[in-house]
Amino acid sequence: MNLGRRNRVKAEGGMSSMTDLVFLLLIFFIIMSTMTEPGIPVNLPSGPSSETGPEKSVLNVGVTPENKYVLTDDPTIMYDYEEIEPIIIAKMADDLTDNDKIKISGDRDADYQFVFRLIALSKQNKWKPILVFDK
Repeated sequence: MNLGRRNRVKAEGGMSSMTDLVFLLLIFFIIMSTMTEPGIPVNLPSGPSSETGPEKSVLNVGVTPENKYVLTDDPTIMYDYEEIEPIIIAKMADDLTDNDKIKISGDRDADYQFVFRLIALSKQNKWKPILVFDK
């Protein structure tokens, strides 16, 4: 005698709703990726190249946690913005640099406005700022 149920309900879920959901998500991401605008152009430093030309020096300026400016030539001397602005302009106009790039590195604890002053100065003089950060 077979007393068990013959009409058992299967406890499996249907996959058709899952495939519909995946298909809708795929369409959504395809549409959103075509609607994005290109990002802001950033002048990133390039890696080592195979060209053996003369090395161009880049002026390095840093912002300390005390919101003072330092040059990598002598990091012990700290300047205010009014003091360092003519120094940067003179060094960038110097024939030794022969480059229009300025490397700006700001400390994590420095205020953004002090870094932005250097970026504004470089844009005003048509230099190309290279921003450096520490991980």
